[in-house]
Amino acid sequence: MEKAVTSAVKITIIYAVFAGLWIFFSDIAVELLFDTPQLRATAQTYKGLAFVFVTAALLLMLVLKSNQALEKANDIDRLTGLRSISVFIDALNFTIRQLKPNDRLILGYLDIDDFKSINERHGFDRADNFLYELARDISDAVLPGSVVSRLHADQFASFAKLDESVDMEAHVREFQHLFAYRARQHGIDATCSIGVALYPADGTNAKEMMVSATEALNIAKQKKNAIQYHDKTLTDKAMQRRQLVLDLRKAIAEHLLAVVYQPKYNLTTLTPCGVEVLVRWNHPVKGYISPEVFIPIAEENGLTGAISKLVVEKAAQELGNAGLLGTLIQHVSVNVSADEFNNADEMYSLTQFIKNQVCLAPYIRIEITETATLTDMRKSVEIISNLQASGITFSIDDFGTGYTSLAMLKDLTVDEIKIDRSFVSGVEQDERSKTIVNAIIAMAKSFNIHIVAEGVENAAQLKILQDMGCQQAQGYFFSRPLPVNELLQLLASNANDSILNQSSTFT
Repeated sequence: MEKAVTSAVKITIIYAVFAGLWIFFSDIAVELLFDTPQLRATAQTYKGLAFVFVTAALLLMLVLKSNQALEKANDIDRLTGLRSISVFIDALNFTIRQLKPNDRLILGYLDIDDFKSINERHGFDRADNFLYELARDISDAVLPGSVVSRLHADQFASFAKLDESVDMEAHVREFQHLFAYRARQHGIDATCSIGVALYPADGTNAKEMMVSATEALNIAKQKKNAIQYHDKTLTDKAMQRRQLVLDLRKAIAEHLLAVVYQPKYNLTTLTPCGVEVLVRWNHPVKGYISPEVFIPIAEENGLTGAISKLVVEKAAQELGNAGLLGTLIQHVSVNVSADEFNNADEMYSLTQFIKNQVCLAPYIRIEITETATLTDMRKSVEIISNLQASGITFSIDDFGTGYTSLAMLKDLTVDEIKIDRSFVSGVEQDERSKTIVNAIIAMAKSFNIHIVAEGVENAAQLKILQDMGCQQAQGYFFSRPLPVNELLQLLASNANDSILNQSSTFT
Protein backbone atom coordinates (compact mmCIF):
# COMPACT_ATOMS: atom_id res chain seq x y z
CA MET A 1 0.00 0.00 0.00
CA GLU A 2 2.80 2.42 0.91
CA LYS A 3 4.55 1.82 -2.42
CA ALA A 4 1.29 2.38 -4.35
CA VAL A 5 0.69 5.73 -2.60
CA THR A 6 4.26 6.85 -3.28
CA SER A 7 3.90 5.93 -6.95
CA ALA A 8 0.61 7.88 -7.25
CA VAL A 9 2.13 10.98 -5.62
CA LYS A 10 5.07 10.88 -8.05
CA ILE A 11 2.72 10.70 -11.05
CA THR A 12 0.61 13.60 -9.70
CA ILE A 13 3.66 15.82 -9.17
CA ILE A 14 5.05 15.08 -12.64
CA TYR A 15 1.65 15.79 -14.22
CA ALA A 16 1.19 19.06 -12.28
CA VAL A 17 4.65 20.36 -13.20
CA PHE A 18 4.22 19.45 -16.86
CA ALA A 19 0.70 21.02 -17.05
CA GLY A 20 1.81 24.22 -15.35
CA LEU A 21 4.83 24.66 -17.62
CA TRP A 22 2.74 23.86 -20.69
CA ILE A 23 0.05 26.45 -19.85
CA PHE A 24 2.52 29.20 -18.93
CA PHE A 25 4.88 28.89 -21.88
CA SER A 26 2.20 27.99 -24.49
CA ASP A 27 0.24 31.14 -23.62
CA ILE A 28 3.36 33.28 -24.05
CA ALA A 29 4.08 31.56 -27.37
CA VAL A 30 0.52 32.24 -28.67
CA GLU A 31 0.80 35.94 -27.71
CA LEU A 32 4.12 36.28 -29.52
CA LEU A 33 3.22 34.30 -32.66
CA PHE A 34 -0.32 35.53 -33.45
CA ASP A 35 -1.37 39.20 -33.83
CA THR A 36 -5.16 39.03 -34.12
CA PRO A 37 -7.63 37.85 -31.49
CA GLN A 38 -9.22 35.45 -34.01
CA LEU A 39 -5.91 33.71 -34.76
CA ARG A 40 -5.07 33.60 -31.09
CA ALA A 41 -8.45 31.98 -30.28
CA THR A 42 -7.91 29.32 -32.97
CA ALA A 43 -4.40 28.68 -31.70
CA GLN A 44 -5.66 28.28 -28.12
CA THR A 45 -8.17 25.64 -29.32
CA TYR A 46 -5.49 23.56 -31.07
CA LYS A 47 -3.13 24.12 -28.14
CA GLY A 48 -5.75 22.62 -25.83
CA LEU A 49 -6.21 19.58 -28.08
CA ALA A 50 -2.44 19.10 -28.25
CA PHE A 51 -2.28 19.35 -24.45
CA VAL A 52 -4.86 16.58 -24.14
CA PHE A 53 -2.98 14.20 -26.49
CA VAL A 54 0.47 14.94 -25.03
CA THR A 55 -0.66 14.62 -21.40
CA ALA A 56 -2.57 11.40 -22.21
CA ALA A 57 0.59 9.93 -23.71
CA LEU A 58 2.63 11.15 -20.74
CA LEU A 59 0.17 9.67 -18.24
CA LEU A 60 0.13 6.35 -20.11
CA MET A 61 3.93 6.17 -20.02
CA LEU A 62 4.07 7.07 -16.32
CA VAL A 63 1.36 4.59 -15.33
CA LEU A 64 2.94 1.76 -17.32
CA LYS A 65 6.34 2.46 -15.80
CA SER A 66 4.85 2.64 -12.31
CA ASN A 67 2.91 -0.62 -12.76
CA GLN A 68 6.03 -2.40 -13.96
CA ALA A 69 7.90 -1.22 -10.88
CA LEU A 70 5.06 -2.38 -8.64
CA GLU A 71 4.89 -5.77 -10.35
CA LYS A 72 8.63 -6.19 -9.95
CA ALA A 73 8.41 -5.21 -6.28
CA ASN A 74 5.55 -7.65 -5.75
CA ASP A 75 7.69 -10.47 -7.17
CA ILE A 76 10.08 -10.16 -4.20
CA ASP A 77 9.32 -10.49 -0.51
CA ARG A 78 10.24 -7.14 1.06
CA LEU A 79 11.76 -8.56 4.27
CA THR A 80 13.71 -11.60 3.07
CA GLY A 81 14.35 -10.85 -0.60
CA LEU A 82 12.91 -14.24 -1.55
CA ARG A 83 10.49 -14.79 -4.43
CA SER A 84 6.81 -14.12 -3.94
CA ILE A 85 4.23 -16.89 -3.90
CA SER A 86 2.96 -16.01 -7.40
CA VAL A 87 6.44 -16.23 -8.90
CA PHE A 88 7.07 -19.43 -6.94
CA ILE A 89 3.93 -21.09 -8.34
CA ASP A 90 4.75 -20.01 -11.92
CA ALA A 91 8.30 -21.35 -11.55
CA LEU A 92 7.02 -24.64 -10.09
CA ASN A 93 4.58 -25.16 -12.94
CA PHE A 94 7.24 -24.28 -15.52
CA THR A 95 9.77 -26.66 -13.95
CA ILE A 96 7.26 -29.51 -13.81
CA ARG A 97 6.45 -29.04 -17.50
CA GLN A 98 10.16 -29.38 -18.31
CA LEU A 99 10.64 -32.62 -16.34
CA LYS A 100 11.43 -35.86 -18.18
CA PRO A 101 9.47 -39.07 -17.47
CA ASN A 102 11.98 -40.44 -14.93
CA ASP A 103 12.75 -37.13 -13.23
CA ARG A 104 11.77 -36.48 -9.62
CA LEU A 105 11.10 -33.22 -7.86
CA ILE A 106 10.93 -32.42 -4.15
CA LEU A 107 8.73 -29.67 -2.68
CA GLY A 108 9.21 -28.75 0.96
CA TYR A 109 7.35 -26.42 3.32
CA LEU A 110 9.04 -25.19 6.51
CA ASP A 111 6.80 -23.60 9.12
CA ILE A 112 7.89 -22.13 12.47
CA ASP A 113 6.01 -23.64 15.40
CA ASP A 114 4.13 -21.02 17.50
CA PHE A 115 5.63 -18.07 15.65
CA LYS A 116 3.12 -15.72 17.26
CA SER A 117 4.70 -16.35 20.66
CA ILE A 118 8.13 -15.44 19.24
CA ASN A 119 6.77 -12.03 18.19
CA GLU A 120 5.20 -11.56 21.60
CA ARG A 121 8.28 -12.59 23.61
CA HIS A 122 11.04 -11.05 21.53
CA GLY A 123 9.37 -8.22 19.62
CA PHE A 124 8.74 -7.75 15.91
CA ASP A 125 12.15 -6.30 15.07
CA ARG A 126 14.04 -9.25 16.56
CA ALA A 127 11.64 -11.72 14.96
CA ASP A 128 12.05 -10.02 11.57
CA ASN A 129 15.84 -10.16 11.89
CA PHE A 130 15.59 -13.85 12.71
CA LEU A 131 13.40 -14.45 9.63
CA TYR A 132 15.82 -12.53 7.42
CA GLU A 133 18.84 -14.59 8.52
CA LEU A 134 16.84 -17.83 8.40
CA ALA A 135 15.89 -17.02 4.79
CA ARG A 136 19.56 -16.60 3.93
CA ASP A 137 20.41 -19.91 5.62
CA ILE A 138 17.70 -21.73 3.68
CA SER A 139 18.85 -20.18 0.40
CA ASP A 140 22.41 -21.34 1.09
CA ALA A 141 21.39 -24.89 2.06
CA VAL A 142 19.00 -25.80 -0.76
CA LEU A 143 19.97 -28.03 -3.66
CA PRO A 144 21.46 -26.45 -6.81
CA GLY A 145 18.72 -25.02 -9.04
CA SER A 146 16.23 -24.65 -6.18
CA VAL A 147 13.61 -21.91 -6.03
CA VAL A 148 12.89 -20.55 -2.55
CA SER A 149 9.91 -18.48 -1.44
CA ARG A 150 8.43 -16.98 1.70
CA LEU A 151 4.82 -18.09 1.41
CA HIS A 152 3.54 -16.53 4.63
CA ALA A 153 4.95 -14.65 7.63
CA ASP A 154 6.51 -17.76 9.18
CA GLN A 155 6.41 -20.23 6.31
CA PHE A 156 9.04 -20.92 3.68
CA ALA A 157 8.95 -23.18 0.65
CA SER A 158 11.47 -24.53 -1.83
CA PHE A 159 11.51 -27.00 -4.68
CA ALA A 160 14.21 -28.61 -6.79
CA LYS A 161 14.84 -31.52 -9.10
CA LEU A 162 15.95 -34.48 -7.01
CA ASP A 163 19.12 -36.18 -8.18
CA GLU A 164 19.56 -39.87 -7.41
CA SER A 165 22.80 -39.13 -5.59
CA VAL A 166 21.05 -36.92 -3.01
CA ASP A 167 20.20 -38.46 0.38
CA MET A 168 16.71 -36.98 0.57
CA GLU A 169 16.14 -37.71 4.26
CA ALA A 170 19.50 -36.25 5.28
CA HIS A 171 18.86 -33.19 3.11
CA VAL A 172 15.48 -32.51 4.73
CA ARG A 173 16.84 -33.08 8.25
CA GLU A 174 19.57 -30.56 7.52
CA PHE A 175 16.97 -27.78 7.51
CA GLN A 176 15.81 -28.67 11.01
CA HIS A 177 19.43 -28.64 12.22
CA LEU A 178 19.98 -25.33 10.43
CA PHE A 179 16.84 -23.84 12.01
CA ALA A 180 17.87 -25.00 15.48
CA TYR A 181 21.32 -23.46 15.05
CA ARG A 182 19.93 -20.10 13.88
CA ALA A 183 17.38 -20.02 16.71
CA ARG A 184 20.18 -20.61 19.24
CA GLN A 185 22.21 -17.81 17.68
CA HIS A 186 19.30 -15.43 18.28
CA GLY A 187 18.51 -16.74 21.75
CA ILE A 188 15.10 -17.92 20.54
CA ASP A 189 13.53 -21.08 21.93
CA ALA A 190 11.67 -22.35 18.88
CA THR A 191 11.22 -25.38 16.64
CA CYS A 192 10.02 -25.87 13.09
CA SER A 193 7.91 -28.41 11.24
CA ILE A 194 8.47 -29.56 7.67
CA GLY A 195 6.06 -31.02 5.12
CA VAL A 196 7.39 -32.73 1.99
CA ALA A 197 5.77 -33.73 -1.30
CA LEU A 198 7.44 -35.59 -4.16
CA TYR A 199 6.76 -35.46 -7.90
CA PRO A 200 5.15 -37.43 -9.47
CA ALA A 201 3.86 -39.54 -6.57
CA ASP A 202 2.20 -36.61 -4.76
CA GLY A 203 1.10 -34.49 -7.72
CA THR A 204 1.71 -33.73 -11.37
CA ASN A 205 1.23 -29.95 -11.31
CA ALA A 206 1.93 -27.06 -8.96
CA LYS A 207 -1.54 -27.07 -7.38
CA GLU A 208 -1.52 -30.80 -6.60
CA MET A 209 2.04 -30.68 -5.26
CA MET A 210 1.32 -27.70 -3.02
CA VAL A 211 -1.85 -29.32 -1.65
CA SER A 212 0.13 -32.47 -0.82
CA ALA A 213 2.90 -30.46 0.86
CA THR A 214 0.32 -28.50 2.86
CA GLU A 215 -1.38 -31.70 4.02
CA ALA A 216 1.97 -33.13 5.11
CA LEU A 217 2.87 -29.88 6.90
CA ASN A 218 -0.43 -29.81 8.78
CA ILE A 219 0.28 -33.28 10.18
CA ALA A 220 3.84 -32.26 11.09
CA LYS A 221 2.58 -29.15 12.90
CA GLN A 222 0.25 -31.24 15.03
CA LYS A 223 3.31 -33.16 16.26
CA LYS A 224 5.60 -30.08 16.32
CA ASN A 225 9.31 -30.19 15.54
CA ALA A 226 8.51 -32.96 13.07
CA ILE A 227 9.15 -33.92 9.46
CA GLN A 228 6.21 -35.36 7.55
CA TYR A 229 6.24 -36.78 4.04
CA HIS A 230 3.01 -36.97 2.14
CA ASP A 231 4.03 -40.56 1.44
CA LYS A 232 3.45 -42.32 4.80
CA THR A 233 6.13 -44.92 4.07
CA LEU A 234 8.80 -42.24 3.88
CA THR A 235 7.47 -40.58 7.02
CA ASP A 236 7.62 -43.86 8.94
CA LYS A 237 11.21 -44.32 7.82
CA ALA A 238 12.11 -40.78 8.91
CA MET A 239 10.40 -41.29 12.28
CA GLN A 240 12.28 -44.54 12.83
CA ARG A 241 15.55 -42.76 12.10
CA ARG A 242 14.62 -39.92 14.45
CA GLN A 243 13.82 -42.45 17.18
CA LEU A 244 17.19 -44.08 16.58
CA VAL A 245 18.88 -40.71 17.14
CA LEU A 246 17.02 -40.31 20.45
CA ASP A 247 17.97 -43.86 21.47
CA LEU A 248 21.61 -43.21 20.56
CA ARG A 249 21.67 -40.03 22.64
CA LYS A 250 20.29 -42.00 25.58
CA ALA A 251 22.81 -44.83 25.06
CA ILE A 252 25.67 -42.31 25.13
CA ALA A 253 24.33 -40.44 28.16
CA GLU A 254 23.79 -43.66 30.13
CA HIS A 255 27.05 -45.31 28.96
CA LEU A 256 25.15 -48.14 27.29
CA LEU A 257 27.58 -48.37 24.37
CA ALA A 258 30.21 -51.08 24.80
CA VAL A 259 33.77 -51.36 23.56
CA VAL A 260 35.70 -54.29 22.14
CA TYR A 261 39.40 -54.68 21.37
CA GLN A 262 41.08 -56.09 18.28
CA PRO A 263 44.74 -56.97 18.99
CA LYS A 264 47.59 -55.87 16.76
CA TYR A 265 50.47 -58.33 16.45
CA ASN A 266 54.17 -57.81 16.03
CA LEU A 267 55.03 -59.82 12.90
CA THR A 268 58.57 -60.56 14.06
CA THR A 269 57.67 -62.10 17.40
CA LEU A 270 53.98 -62.89 16.66
CA THR A 271 53.05 -61.38 20.00
CA PRO A 272 50.41 -58.70 20.71
CA CYS A 273 51.74 -55.15 20.79
CA GLY A 274 48.57 -53.06 20.93
CA VAL A 275 44.83 -52.97 20.42
CA GLU A 276 42.31 -51.02 18.38
CA VAL A 277 39.23 -50.03 20.40
CA LEU A 278 35.92 -50.37 18.57
CA VAL A 279 32.50 -49.25 19.76
CA ARG A 280 29.45 -51.53 19.80
CA TRP A 281 25.75 -50.89 20.41
CA ASN A 282 23.37 -53.58 21.63
CA HIS A 283 19.98 -51.87 21.42
CA PRO A 284 17.51 -53.02 24.10
CA VAL A 285 14.80 -53.63 21.47
CA LYS A 286 16.50 -53.84 18.07
CA GLY A 287 19.49 -55.86 19.28
CA TYR A 288 22.92 -55.42 17.71
CA ILE A 289 23.19 -52.30 15.54
CA SER A 290 26.23 -52.12 13.27
CA PRO A 291 28.62 -49.15 13.60
CA GLU A 292 28.09 -48.72 9.85
CA VAL A 293 24.52 -47.72 10.75
CA PHE A 294 24.86 -45.67 13.92
CA ILE A 295 28.22 -43.91 13.34
CA PRO A 296 26.89 -41.97 10.28
CA ILE A 297 23.84 -41.03 12.37
CA ALA A 298 26.18 -39.84 15.12
CA GLU A 299 28.13 -37.76 12.59
CA GLU A 300 24.95 -36.14 11.25
CA ASN A 301 23.80 -35.21 14.76
CA GLY A 302 27.07 -34.03 16.27
CA LEU A 303 27.46 -37.03 18.61
CA THR A 304 30.86 -38.34 17.54
CA GLY A 305 32.73 -36.26 20.12
CA ALA A 306 30.67 -37.75 22.95
CA ILE A 307 31.22 -41.27 21.56
CA SER A 308 34.99 -40.76 21.33
CA LYS A 309 35.12 -39.66 24.97
CA LEU A 310 32.97 -42.62 26.03
CA VAL A 311 35.31 -45.01 24.20
CA VAL A 312 38.40 -43.44 25.77
CA GLU A 313 36.86 -43.53 29.26
CA LYS A 314 35.75 -47.17 28.99
CA ALA A 315 39.11 -48.25 27.56
CA ALA A 316 40.92 -46.50 30.42
CA GLN A 317 38.72 -48.23 33.01
CA GLU A 318 38.78 -51.72 31.50
CA LEU A 319 42.39 -51.91 30.36
CA GLY A 320 43.62 -50.10 33.46
CA ASN A 321 41.76 -52.43 35.80
CA ALA A 322 43.05 -55.44 33.83
CA GLY A 323 46.65 -54.29 34.26
CA LEU A 324 47.41 -54.61 30.55
CA LEU A 325 48.65 -51.09 29.80
CA GLY A 326 52.40 -50.79 29.43
CA THR A 327 52.90 -54.56 29.74
CA LEU A 328 51.17 -56.65 27.07
CA ILE A 329 49.65 -53.57 25.41
CA GLN A 330 51.95 -50.75 24.33
CA HIS A 331 49.44 -48.60 22.49
CA VAL A 332 45.66 -48.21 22.25
CA SER A 333 44.16 -46.94 18.98
CA VAL A 334 40.93 -44.94 19.03
CA ASN A 335 39.07 -44.02 15.84
CA VAL A 336 38.03 -40.40 15.33
CA SER A 337 35.49 -39.37 12.67
CA ALA A 338 36.39 -36.98 9.88
CA ASP A 339 33.97 -34.32 11.16
CA GLU A 340 35.46 -34.49 14.63
CA PHE A 341 39.04 -34.42 13.37
CA ASN A 342 38.41 -31.34 11.23
CA ASN A 343 36.78 -29.47 14.12
CA ALA A 344 39.55 -27.78 16.11
CA ASP A 345 37.36 -27.26 19.18
CA GLU A 346 36.29 -30.92 19.22
CA MET A 347 39.87 -32.13 18.93
CA TYR A 348 41.05 -29.80 21.68
CA SER A 349 38.26 -31.04 23.95
CA LEU A 350 39.12 -34.68 23.18
CA THR A 351 42.83 -34.05 23.80
CA GLN A 352 42.11 -32.52 27.21
CA PHE A 353 39.80 -35.43 28.05
CA ILE A 354 42.50 -37.96 27.12
CA LYS A 355 45.03 -36.16 29.33
CA ASN A 356 42.67 -36.62 32.28
CA GLN A 357 42.71 -40.41 31.77
CA VAL A 358 46.11 -40.67 33.43
CA CYS A 359 46.59 -44.42 33.11
CA LEU A 360 45.65 -44.49 29.40
CA ALA A 361 47.01 -41.18 28.08
CA PRO A 362 50.63 -42.34 27.47
CA TYR A 363 49.43 -45.19 25.23
CA ILE A 364 46.71 -43.46 23.18
CA ARG A 365 46.96 -43.41 19.40
CA ILE A 366 44.37 -41.50 17.34
CA GLU A 367 43.27 -43.14 14.08
CA ILE A 368 41.76 -41.13 11.25
CA THR A 369 40.98 -42.16 7.66
CA GLU A 370 43.28 -40.94 4.94
CA THR A 371 40.54 -39.06 3.11
CA ALA A 372 39.64 -37.08 6.25
CA THR A 373 43.13 -35.58 6.46
CA LEU A 374 42.87 -34.44 2.85
CA THR A 375 40.01 -32.01 3.53
CA ASP A 376 42.45 -29.31 4.58
CA MET A 377 46.07 -30.44 4.60
CA ARG A 378 47.35 -27.33 6.39
CA LYS A 379 44.78 -27.76 9.17
CA SER A 380 45.58 -31.48 9.38
CA VAL A 381 49.28 -30.75 9.89
CA GLU A 382 48.43 -28.32 12.69
CA ILE A 383 46.02 -30.71 14.43
CA ILE A 384 48.44 -33.64 14.24
CA SER A 385 51.28 -31.49 15.56
CA ASN A 386 49.13 -30.42 18.52
CA LEU A 387 48.24 -34.04 19.26
CA GLN A 388 51.85 -35.16 19.13
CA ALA A 389 52.91 -32.25 21.35
CA SER A 390 50.41 -33.60 23.90
CA GLY A 391 52.06 -37.02 23.77
CA ILE A 392 49.36 -38.60 21.57
CA THR A 393 50.58 -40.62 18.61
CA PHE A 394 48.77 -40.59 15.29
CA SER A 395 47.77 -43.20 12.72
CA ILE A 396 46.38 -42.95 9.18
CA ASP A 397 43.71 -45.62 8.63
CA ASP A 398 42.73 -47.12 5.24
CA PHE A 399 46.02 -45.92 3.77
CA GLY A 400 46.24 -46.09 -0.01
CA THR A 401 42.57 -45.35 -0.71
CA GLY A 402 42.96 -41.54 -0.89
CA TYR A 403 45.16 -41.59 -4.00
CA THR A 404 47.48 -38.90 -2.61
CA SER A 405 49.56 -41.02 -0.27
CA LEU A 406 52.97 -39.70 -1.35
CA ALA A 407 51.93 -36.09 -0.68
CA MET A 408 50.58 -37.11 2.71
CA LEU A 409 53.81 -38.79 3.77
CA LYS A 410 55.71 -35.69 2.71
CA ASP A 411 53.51 -33.24 4.65
CA LEU A 412 52.15 -35.18 7.65
CA THR A 413 54.42 -36.32 10.50
CA VAL A 414 52.37 -39.42 11.30
CA ASP A 415 53.53 -42.21 13.61
CA GLU A 416 51.76 -45.11 11.90
CA ILE A 417 49.98 -46.01 8.69
CA LYS A 418 47.54 -48.89 8.28
CA ILE A 419 47.47 -50.53 4.87
CA ASP A 420 43.85 -50.86 3.76
CA ARG A 421 42.40 -54.37 3.85
CA SER A 422 41.40 -54.12 0.16
CA PHE A 423 45.11 -54.32 -0.75
CA VAL A 424 46.03 -56.91 1.90
CA SER A 425 43.28 -59.29 0.74
CA GLY A 426 44.78 -59.36 -2.77
CA VAL A 427 48.45 -60.01 -2.00
CA GLU A 428 48.12 -63.76 -2.69
CA GLN A 429 46.80 -63.70 -6.26
CA ASP A 430 46.83 -60.06 -7.40
CA GLU A 431 50.30 -58.88 -8.39
CA ARG A 432 49.15 -55.26 -8.50
CA SER A 433 47.94 -55.40 -4.89
CA LYS A 434 51.17 -57.10 -3.88
CA THR A 435 53.22 -54.40 -5.60
CA ILE A 436 51.21 -51.62 -3.94
CA VAL A 437 51.61 -53.15 -0.47
CA ASN A 438 55.33 -53.63 -1.03
CA ALA A 439 55.69 -50.01 -2.17
CA ILE A 440 53.74 -48.68 0.85
CA ILE A 441 55.94 -50.66 3.24
CA ALA A 442 59.11 -49.38 1.54
CA MET A 443 57.88 -45.77 1.62
CA ALA A 444 56.83 -45.97 5.26
CA LYS A 445 60.20 -47.42 6.29
CA SER A 446 62.04 -44.63 4.48
CA PHE A 447 60.03 -42.12 6.54
CA ASN A 448 60.56 -44.14 9.74
CA ILE A 449 56.81 -44.74 10.10
CA HIS A 450 55.36 -47.88 11.69
CA ILE A 451 53.29 -50.09 9.36
CA VAL A 452 50.18 -52.13 10.20
CA ALA A 453 48.44 -54.41 7.71
CA GLU A 454 44.66 -54.58 8.20
CA GLY A 455 42.37 -57.51 7.50
CA VAL A 456 44.85 -60.40 7.58
CA GLU A 457 42.72 -63.53 7.20
CA ASN A 458 45.07 -66.45 6.58
CA ALA A 459 48.61 -67.76 7.03
CA ALA A 460 49.55 -67.19 3.38
CA GLN A 461 48.85 -63.45 3.66
CA LEU A 462 50.78 -63.34 6.93
CA LYS A 463 53.84 -65.02 5.35
CA ILE A 464 53.87 -62.59 2.39
CA LEU A 465 53.63 -59.60 4.71
CA GLN A 466 56.47 -60.92 6.87
CA ASP A 467 58.65 -61.42 3.79
CA MET A 468 57.93 -57.82 2.73
CA GLY A 469 59.08 -56.55 6.13
CA CYS A 470 55.68 -55.41 7.40
CA GLN A 471 56.01 -54.71 11.13
CA GLN A 472 52.50 -55.27 12.53
CA ALA A 473 49.15 -56.71 11.48
CA GLN A 474 45.62 -57.28 12.69
CA GLY A 475 42.70 -59.28 11.35
CA TYR A 476 40.50 -62.30 11.91
CA PHE A 477 43.47 -64.65 11.43
CA PHE A 478 44.76 -63.40 14.77
CA SER A 479 41.56 -62.43 16.54
CA ARG A 480 38.15 -60.94 16.13
CA PRO A 481 37.39 -57.82 18.23
CA LEU A 482 36.94 -59.08 21.80
CA PRO A 483 35.45 -57.78 25.06
CA VAL A 484 38.10 -57.16 27.73
CA ASN A 485 37.60 -60.48 29.59
CA GLU A 486 38.13 -62.50 26.38
CA LEU A 487 41.09 -60.29 25.46
CA LEU A 488 42.65 -61.22 28.80
CA GLN A 489 42.18 -64.93 28.08
CA LEU A 490 43.73 -64.55 24.61
CA LEU A 491 46.76 -62.70 25.90
CA ALA A 492 47.20 -65.15 28.74
CA SER A 493 47.42 -68.06 26.28
CA ASN A 494 49.71 -66.23 23.89
CA ALA A 495 51.95 -68.84 22.29
CA ASN A 496 53.34 -68.56 18.79
CA ASP A 497 52.09 -71.95 17.63
CA SER A 498 48.59 -71.27 19.02
CA ILE A 499 48.29 -68.31 16.73
CA LEU A 500 49.20 -70.30 13.67
CA ASN A 501 46.81 -73.07 14.66
CA GLN A 502 43.91 -70.63 14.58
CA SER A 503 43.85 -70.46 10.80
CA SER A 504 41.21 -73.16 10.57
CA THR A 505 39.02 -71.36 13.09
CA PHE A 506 39.09 -67.87 11.63
CA THR A 507 38.89 -68.56 7.90
